[in-house]
Amino acid sequence: MRRNFYLQHPLMAMNDPRMQNLLDEEGLRGIGAYWIIIEKLSMLPEPRTQLEYLRPFCKNRKIPFVYLKKIILKYKLFNLEEDDFFSVEELNPVKKKEQKMVKNSKENVDSNAKNDEKLQKTSRNNSENHANNDSNSLNNNDIAKADNESFKENIKDIITAATVEEKDATATTAINHSYPLNICDDYGQSQQMLHPVRPWQNMVDELTTRTPWLETACMQSCYGELLMRNIQKAVEIFKCHIELYDKGGDLLTMSEVRRYFVNYTKAGKPTSQALRETLIAFEAKQRATLPPNAYLHEQLINGKRTYLGCLIPDDAPARPSDTAFWNEQEHRWISQR
Repeated sequence: MRRNFYLQHPLMAMNDPRMQNLLDEEGLRGIGAYWIIIEKLSMLPEPRTQLEYLRPFCKNRKIPFVYLKKIILKYKLFNLEEDDFFSVEELNPVKKKEQKMVKNSKENVDSNAKNDEKLQKTSRNNSENHANNDSNSLNNNDIAKADNESFKENIKDIITAATVEEKDATATTAINHSYPLNICDDYGQSQQMLHPVRPWQNMVDELTTRTPWLETACMQSCYGELLMRNIQKAVEIFKCHIELYDKGGDLLTMSEVRRYFVNYTKAGKPTSQALRETLIAFEAKQRATLPPNAYLHEQLINGKRTYLGCLIPDDAPARPSDTAFWNEQEHRWISQR
């Protein structure tokens, strides 16, 4: 094993067209899988091993073995050999060869005179060996070509099988486990998952549910009891305000709806003052429609409705008879026979 427990990461690695292709098709998951493979190869005395070498590293990780195999076989980033052996291909090899050619050309300019004699001798020797090499190279090329075609067919079959196996494994994982997806922005920062946008009307309707937040919002209006008694009417007026000023498109979450309602009913705001006057007029109109003796069975003490010394909630209807008592749990009058 190598002495150093680290590996070199070329700064221009992503300029390689193969890495760009990997990023386009697999995203950051594919890039991470590639460097995991490089890391495991770097642990060996020589960066060359069989595919099965990677399987033990996939048992307790979320990247399946078939996915690592796909990265190795599909994107030409690894040199595939017989017996399932593979090794890493050099990134940006063209640029390095060009630099080497430039360097060699400079050296050749200085040594052309010295090499003339050697070239003449070499050419004579090459001419003698050329005939023998031609026949051998033809035979070797035919054999290599046949082996290469067979090897490519095997690789194609392996890639197809790995893709099918990966889809099956992904489907099984999706059925047996429900893992949350991590969404990242362009800088790799984790973001919250996006949810479908609900109609703003539905979210506004939920404001009528009595919650600690609603009680606090009503208190900030400085006419909390009036607002709480007529919250249904207030929400209807609030919806008309949203439609009138075309604000529905800005209300994408429940938090935004609540913030807008608090600002709408905040003490001192013109919208809050107009809402208060509307609710007062609404209650006065409701009282006017009641029979003259609707509150005959109640007593008004210090502006509060009471019966038999007990307070009556402001939003309770008129007491129907002298024997009726208020049921807090059912929020209604119950008459005794």
